[in-house]
Amino acid sequence: MTFTQTVKAELLNNNKNLSPCCKTVFLSCFIRTIGNIEITFKGFGFSLSSENLATLKFAANIIEKMFGTTCSITKEDGARLKNKPVYRLSANDSERILFECGVLSLDNEGFRQINDTLSPDMLADECCQKAFIHAMFIGCGAISLNNGYHCEFSVNNKKLADQLHETLCECWFCPKESVRKNVTVLYFKGGEQISDLLIYLGTTKAVFDLQNLMVERSVRNSVNRQTNCISANIDKVVDASKKQLDAISVIEQIAGLDSLPPKIKEAALLRKQNPAASLDELVEILNQSVTKSGLNHRFRKIINIANQYREEQK
Repeated sequence: MTFTQTVKAELLNNNKNLSPCCKTVFLSCFIRTIGNIEITFKGFGFSLSSENLATLKFAANIIEKMFGTTCSITKEDGARLKNKPVYRLSANDSERILFECGVLSLDNEGFRQINDTLSPDMLADECCQKAFIHAMFIGCGAISLNNGYHCEFSVNNKKLADQLHETLCECWFCPKESVRKNVTVLYFKGGEQISDLLIYLGTTKAVFDLQNLMVERSVRNSVNRQTNCISANIDKVVDASKKQLDAISVIEQIAGLDSLPPKIKEAALLRKQNPAASLDELVEILNQSVTKSGLNHRFRKIINIANQYREEQK
């Protein structure tokens, strides 16, 4: 089960005992996100399609209890979404359901019209605002944890996306917005933002799973940074030692180490005897008779002398 599926399963389980107003919000959102509105000789109707069978069973339960009508869920032949079978829910007396959910209404001339958004009255109460966000995530939400942290709502209807954006902001969650193939995408980046949203949604298990992953990744990144830092320091020691040994070799061939001042000669012999040692280790070998800065100054002197000999030979 993916992380998105885990969150949706927890949301469905947490919303089993909804008030009638919130049930209407849920069903209205499902029709607008995973629904298809149809026109038949009997009038308007709708169906819901999803690869998530639990979502359709949840919607069927709402329809049957609120409207006293029957639903049927069938597997669509040949239809697959992300290599999963797609299921379809259809309900009797579906035009009445569309009117009750505010998806359909009559205009001033008495003609049926489809409403892109939920009416403000449907979202007047805090519980219905929360139900709106819950239902929209179940219908068109997704969370990806593969490369970083990404949560999004992919909404086909721009007006509905604007309404969701406004509602999220009222609840102190302000997503960024983009357009992908004519679909409005409201999204959050960052583990902390997504964790806060999941806490608001009440998905306790998903919150713990996400926070555990964040801690695990943080520890792993810290170890990697330390490893990279150690590796970089080793590379610096090796490079510095090679330059010093090359310079010492030039001096030996041209003038000999006895030509060097005593302290510089001591540093040259020390490096030859300890080619892989760091400055700190060399200072310890000398019983700290010279500081790290002082020893480094002697090695720079050796390199300068060797460079002078190279220039003279040219």
